Amino acid sequence: MLILGHRGCAYFPENTLKNFMEALKSADGIELDVQKTKDGVLVVSHDENLLRLTGIDKDIRKSNFDEIKDIKIQGEKIATLEEVLEIIESTGKFLDIEVKNPEDFKDVHQVLKRFKLKEYIISSFWHENLYQLKKENPHIKIAFLYVHQPTKSELESYLKKSDFLKPNFLYINEIYEEYYQRLIAWTVNDVEKARFFKNKGIFALISDFPDKILEGLKEEKSMFFSNPYLSYFIQMIDRNSIKRDEKTFSFEAINYVMPLHIEEINIEGGKIETNKNIPFLWNQGERIRFTITIEDDPKIKIRVREIGEVSFSLKDIQKALV
Repeated sequence: MLILGHRGCAYFPENTLKNFMEALKSADGIELDVQKTKDGVLVVSHDENLLRLTGIDKDIRKSNFDEIKDIKIQGEKIATLEEVLEIIESTGKFLDIEVKNPEDFKDVHQVLKRFKLKEYIISSFWHENLYQLKKENPHIKIAFLYVHQPTKSELESYLKKSDFLKPNFLYINEIYEEYYQRLIAWTVNDVEKARFFKNKGIFALISDFPDKILEGLKEEKSMFFSNPYLSYFIQMIDRNSIKRDEKTFSFEAINYVMPLHIEEINIEGGKIETNKNIPFLWNQGERIRFTITIEDDPKIKIRVREIGEVSFSLKDIQKALV
């Protein structure tokens, strides 16, 4: 079973070179997303617009590369696909390239032809466009992405066209029993679930924490984030800002997602303070300092209007940041 880092991993800004290098220290490979600029440069980005990650309202597909190349994602440059392929070629690791726009398949293929990669797949929600690329280039391995529960006949139809399937792991059930060796599950941050998939003989899984998943599988440890948004919160933390001693743990976090209304923060086993009065609007790109006074093993609940409640312990954060 391969363990692939989701957009790199959760420790640095997503889809950046620094993040990929960190993920590749432990992971068998990485998953990334590709967009194309107006002048045809393939860059690594999940979103078409840079607003969520940079606070700058700039549409990649409507901009020339020179217009965006100096924009930073929490201090990191926007990576081109070629830069990442150079890293993958040198490491021999596995690569999963998700193509976000149906117009970009041929361009991605042309760039890939210039590199000697050990193993890679191209994945997309655009099944027919991806299948057409496969028919024209039979040697390419592809994976159909989807976020629903297919019927048995629909699943069999997918398998006739695609080498692999990439369902969200929440939708994997008994109808996949014969096909685990052709599955790539995302996004798995639970060691017990990863162990289940490994025992089933799954081809690969994608995780925000590939190092922790591998460590847990090796040492039979458990790690489970009860709320999937916790991984994004951890990714917001500026690791250079962390200060800790026996009684306090403090850090700064940068909101790169979207404006968030923090309605309530509760803590058991300690005290938590921020440099803003609760409730508050956490603007995109804004830096907030959190200071936790430790009395016992603090359990924290943050209620956010846009996404609901995020629950975690201080140990969850510390383990993820080690």
